[in-house]
Amino acid sequence: MDFVNIDKNLTNGENMGGLVQTCIFGLWEDVATWPAAPVFPLTVEDNGEWTGDLVMKAGKNAFTFYSTDDTSEFKINPVGEQDGMSFEQELTIFNPGLKKKLLGFISAAKNENLFFIVQDSEGQYYLIGDAKRAAHMVSGEVGTGKASSDRKGASLTFKHKTNTPRVYTGDVTVLLGGSS
Repeated sequence: MDFVNIDKNLTNGENMGGLVQTCIFGLWEDVATWPAAPVFPLTVEDNGEWTGDLVMKAGKNAFTFYSTDDTSEFKINPVGEQDGMSFEQELTIFNPGLKKKLLGFISAAKNENLFFIVQDSEGQYYLIGDAKRAAHMVSGEVGTGKASSDRKGASLTFKHKTNTPRVYTGDVTVLLGGSS
């Protein structure tokens, strides 16, 4: 694989930040097939994309998680020292309301192996979790707020360690199986 010029590359000048308001999540153990890393990528661009679809086991499906607009964030953080670098993907999502369903999710997810698929404002998807490692909840702020003008709810952060971050181009429509 040869390096290439990395240009500005803003299609139609678009570079809007943030994530769309709904992400996809599921149990890591419910995945039958994971997309794969490219074996011999011919280009740098090929190296930045997963190959294939994430497929759920028979009778299993993924779910959706609503997050208030402008409260979600996906980061790719380089970690490690020279000659030992890798990446930590970090997802923060906020759900308003602090209802029983949200508290039940937080309790169930606190030590669970999960995956997430998030979409940025320009339609590009990112997979958080892969065949080697799951995404895990690492922190959260859950509460009612102090003042009556404060918003109650839960801001949750999940992390996933990976050798190389990649864009997910698989089919997301089949993952939900009628559940949302």
